[in-house]
Amino acid sequence: MNRVVLAIVAVSLWGAWNWWHNERAEHLPPGIVAAADPAQTNLVDAPPRFEVKGYTLLGRARYDLEARILRKEIYRVDGGATLAPVDLGVGWGPMSDTTVVDQLEFSQMGRFFYWRPRDWRTFPLSPAETAAHAAQIHAIPASAEIESRLRRLRPGQVVRLAGYLVDVRGNDGFVWNTSLRRDDTGDGACEIMWIEELVVQ
Repeated sequence: MNRVVLAIVAVSLWGAWNWWHNERAEHLPPGIVAAADPAQTNLVDAPPRFEVKGYTLLGRARYDLEARILRKEIYRVDGGATLAPVDLGVGWGPMSDTTVVDQLEFSQMGRFFYWRPRDWRTFPLSPAETAAHAAQIHAIPASAEIESRLRRLRPGQVVRLAGYLVDVRGNDGFVWNTSLRRDDTGDGACEIMWIEELVVQ
């Protein structure tokens, strides 16, 4: 067996291993698995500041949520990849129910999270209800261990995340602001989260 064939086999085996451990969706039975809305406490007086990798993070709210992972995307080359290498599409309430989730198609591109019902005629939620129970989180890990756990998350897992919603400022004029609402959509609607705790339930 020549080196090219060996290389192809090795890459194929690595890809299969990576999919099984990091990408394969975890099946959950029907039913809501993350019932509560995210808990958010806006910070007005003396908000915390974090200096991370040449960026300043300005704490806007304390944020704690339990949610189902709907999709995960790892970024390597865009402007925020050094700071927030992982985006999480998450859902709670009805958007954590397999009966609902299985009727949707999800994708992530350009730091946006997209969902689409396979059939609007039979889908049980309105667009507003769907958007209000799902979010795209730009995840800024507070440690190397948190980053490692973020990268290993799989769709279908239920996680608890705790930390801060933050605005980001860079020395080169880079500006990235978090959403503080759950009912917004489109540009600026994503949560930018400094994650201090991550527990797979």
